[in-house]
Amino acid sequence: MKRDYPGLEKITYEAALQRAWDDLLRRDPLEIAEFSLSRIFDSVIVVRFFTKEYSVDLGRKIIKHDHQPLEPFPSILILHYLCGCSDLHPTGEMITFREIPGGDFYYAAFKSRAIDPLVMKFGSKPEMLFTAAERLGAEKIDMGSASVRIDVFAKLPVIVVVWEGDEEIPSSANILFDRTAASIFPTEDLAVIGSLVSSRLTKAV
Repeated sequence: MKRDYPGLEKITYEAALQRAWDDLLRRDPLEIAEFSLSRIFDSVIVVRFFTKEYSVDLGRKIIKHDHQPLEPFPSILILHYLCGCSDLHPTGEMITFREIPGGDFYYAAFKSRAIDPLVMKFGSKPEMLFTAAERLGAEKIDMGSASVRIDVFAKLPVIVVVWEGDEEIPSSANILFDRTAASIFPTEDLAVIGSLVSSRLTKAV
């Protein structure tokens, strides 16, 4: 089945996947599991991505969910997460994408792919965000007209905020990341993760 993962050219998947495996296999598996808040069984690390658990087989260099191999794109994000985690934990200080190093450079594309769809879907009916979030295991929080927190990975909380407009002020939305996010992922990955969060929410209702 064809999947659309915005923000990353498909031609780069295999090369990026190989580099990510190479980086991961140079590291201590026990430390990887500890730092990423994952579990490890022999040479298999079990990591949560959104609401599902994935088995990362270090010996066979394959990632599976329910015994089915995962596609290259989400595999890359999982491997980058495992490689990028350290002893740092989320601070709870949330920042906008533009505050991430290099975020300004990617912001136009990020706004188009991640933020604008949220405004179009939820701007006039912010309460629909809660319905979508329930289907993704997200947590309702108190910001804006409606807001939810989604733990994309154990150490990567993302907050989506929607503000309902009126006759004078248009509706708006934003996606916030914990300040430690840039220590785990490159900015390009965070742009793609924001797009994935937006896509999953808008397609859930």
